Amino acid sequence: MSVRVVVHKNEPGAIGKIIVVKNGMEWSKLKTLAGKKLGIRVKRVFKADGTEIENTVNIQNNDQLYVSDGPNFFKEGSKRGSAKGEESYCMSVLGTGGVGKSALTLRFIRDIFVEEWDPTIEDAYRKTVDVDGQMCSMEILETAGQDDFLSLRPQWMIDKDAYVFVYSLCSKNSLHELEHFFELHQQINAERNVPIIMVANKKDLIQKKNRDMVSTEDGEKMAEKYGALYYETSAYSGENVEGVFKQCIREIRKRKSPATTRRSSIFSFCGIL
Repeated sequence: MSVRVVVHKNEPGAIGKIIVVKNGMEWSKLKTLAGKKLGIRVKRVFKADGTEIENTVNIQNNDQLYVSDGPNFFKEGSKRGSAKGEESYCMSVLGTGGVGKSALTLRFIRDIFVEEWDPTIEDAYRKTVDVDGQMCSMEILETAGQDDFLSLRPQWMIDKDAYVFVYSLCSKNSLHELEHFFELHQQINAERNVPIIMVANKKDLIQKKNRDMVSTEDGEKMAEKYGALYYETSAYSGENVEGVFKQCIREIRKRKSPATTRRSSIFSFCGIL
């Protein structure tokens, strides 16, 4: 059985590259693959918490690995692997199946467009970005939209700092399906002010004669109902994708109260249920 991992250079804000680790792969082979992807000679490999590893035994699907040509882990010396003063937040990307949640997330995380992608149950990604001059570590939970996973939706929404609601501009039904997520949000966060960014994806596929196309006016009206900010995006071209996730951070900061802060400036991982 193979697992997919993401390798980064051993430096802040490094863009990750996906590699596939096949069952029984030799450690030297993994380092060679990672080195080719990133253009360095890999001598040391670290997990996202700073733990140095020397074999594939404990590598799991979607692990974030940082590879070094010799120096220690770049976050070494700060608690739990975070750069000093770095914020950390968790958010979920939600919506029905086929709206481009995976494509949207991967465009932001890897700056790639994936045309074919296996249906997701849940995938977690981490990325460190500069938002208005402040470094921030983002954990993004990208979730399934199929009805088979309805029972998991509350778990995906609990204890998150923000939600990205995604629908397709080519499907009115996908817009209406967001109602279920909003109802869960109201139940789960009755005493928390959690921001929502509503994303109208697949802007590159809009056709004026498509009867199922969602108008900007309809999308904005629904966003107003949800108290959400509205963005139109294209995972294919990358239009507005980075803006969506950075705006999530800005909205979290606006709502963040020092008296009720659950996360300090020290890095903390969000638990995925």
